[in-house]
Amino acid sequence: MKFKYIVYIICFLVVVLGNYSQAQERLVSVTSNPVLINPGQSIPFKSGIPDTLQLPIRDDFSGFSPYPESIRWTDYNVNINHSFAINPPTYGVATFDAIDSTGTIYSTATVQSFLADALTSLPVNLFLPRDTTIYLSFYYQPQGIGDAPEPEDSLVVEFYAPDNNRWFRIWSTPGSTSHDFRIVMINITDSRFLQKGFRFRFRNYASLSPSYEPSLKVNADHWNLDYVYLNNGRHYNDTIMQDAALVQPVGSLLLNYTAMPWEHFKIAGISAVKAIFQVSLNNLSSDRRVFSPVFRISPVWVAGTGFEKNFQSDEVKAFQTLNYDAAFNYGFTSDDKDSALFEVSLDLNQATPDWIPGNDKIVSEQIFSDYYAYDDGSSEAGYGLVGEGSRTAKLAYRFNNLKSGDSLFAVDFFFNRSFADASRKYFRLAVWADDNNKPGELLYDQDGAIPEYNGINKFQRIKLDTAQVVTGTYYVGWLQTTADFLNVGFDRQNNHGQDIFFNISGTWQTSEFEGSLMIRPVFANKSRKSGIDPADLSHNLNNPVKIYPNPSNDLIRIDCGDQSETIRITLTDLNGRIIRNLRETGPVCKIAVSDLPNGIYLIQVQSDSGIHTRQKLIIIHE
Repeated sequence: MKFKYIVYIICFLVVVLGNYSQAQERLVSVTSNPVLINPGQSIPFKSGIPDTLQLPIRDDFSGFSPYPESIRWTDYNVNINHSFAINPPTYGVATFDAIDSTGTIYSTATVQSFLADALTSLPVNLFLPRDTTIYLSFYYQPQGIGDAPEPEDSLVVEFYAPDNNRWFRIWSTPGSTSHDFRIVMINITDSRFLQKGFRFRFRNYASLSPSYEPSLKVNADHWNLDYVYLNNGRHYNDTIMQDAALVQPVGSLLLNYTAMPWEHFKIAGISAVKAIFQVSLNNLSSDRRVFSPVFRISPVWVAGTGFEKNFQSDEVKAFQTLNYDAAFNYGFTSDDKDSALFEVSLDLNQATPDWIPGNDKIVSEQIFSDYYAYDDGSSEAGYGLVGEGSRTAKLAYRFNNLKSGDSLFAVDFFFNRSFADASRKYFRLAVWADDNNKPGELLYDQDGAIPEYNGINKFQRIKLDTAQVVTGTYYVGWLQTTADFLNVGFDRQNNHGQDIFFNISGTWQTSEFEGSLMIRPVFANKSRKSGIDPADLSHNLNNPVKIYPNPSNDLIRIDCGDQSETIRITLTDLNGRIIRNLRETGPVCKIAVSDLPNGIYLIQVQSDSGIHTRQKLIIIHE
């Protein structure tokens, strides 16, 4: 009997170690959100929040912040996003996983189940003695497009009893593979909870992969939460939400990319723009909903010709999900010189207001900066080459340069974090020419690159020692120096798997995964190392605007002269990501920048009367 067990163990180890040793491309789960803060930076808590919430309480997580709204919740480790769930009830979910608000795997993480994220309500006035009609309801989904929690993991609901000063477990469900969102109804009748100061919270138990390779111990065990609703006057079958909502953003309006260098786009023009985009909405209510969609595109930085289209009125039946294509014709025109930013909005414009009016309008951005991107900036997985033989593996990503006069001078990478930063290994940055739609001649090879973790969804820009002239089709990527998993960000919403090539045994192969690597080639004119022409950085349409001090490390002041009207201030980094988007009243406004890292930013100021300036802002902290 003992001999048989030994044979089983040996066979098991042969299979496991054999699978591990075989070099291959791997895709692992990870989470992200579009946060523009630094790791460890404190999250502002809104002032004026009441001490105790009053019924009803509703949250469908459709706001634009990557964190839970502080008007309802007290912690920030869950990730508010629109990309991890499959067919959610409304736009946006709260995702629980194994990492904190800065993208770092919890220091307490182990291969055994450990307590990870929490979403805790503010105190609630639930002093309703003997009321039997109080229900907490919510929708949940394990995994989604992330990682399936193991059966030993779980999602938990706990209630706080003020008089006992204790939390009690009320509901839980074990981990499983993904399924449709399910609704949970919890009746609250216990007198311990029918008190002022009652609180409720969601928590998850997660576990790391028991991989033999430390760099493969990554974030895991996802749960998606949507439409939390607490109120009295309810019953067990009260599962109807009188709400109609959009369930996905418009997405990139470019045909092949999510972002392009502005000067390159102007060469392609409208031929690089889609003619249609998809509208997806969900009617959760028991009534039909009439809507008249309004679609808008507006230049953000300078005066330009925007676009607006009022689509024909339509209706969505009770409990119906509606998907259809909407057509538009716009070529993105503005007076921007080197980069441009457009605000894109879709508003259902419902005839009858519903429970959460904000979830029937989604605002996004179309970025034109100095880089090409296939990804949308959100990492839902991690990609890499691992196993025996991968120490000399190669990864190449195919792009096409539309402006021969510009040179490739940098490559932006986004790397996910593994536990204890085990995936932080050196690699060689590489550029290849095209050979019959596969990587050909190695044009450039640069030593000394290493993944950096600059925050959740913050890209690392690796500059080439010598800018490279690449024409037509070319490839950027890496040459590995170790067999470790590099864990580059992988966007599962935009499929460019046909442009990903890897080479482990001497032959280039196309990736078997559907999605986009978060690798972005960066271009500039050959005569300068920046995609921004200093001569074009500052101009005024009417009255001059003064921005000082510059450089700054604490406060900047914006002096609009004699004007006292409301102005719009937009601060972006050099990748076009918005850091500040404010409306202030002059003539002098003060903007805090002490929380921003050292670097060069672009600041835009404009008002209804036409005052406008755009210039570099340098942040330097001693």
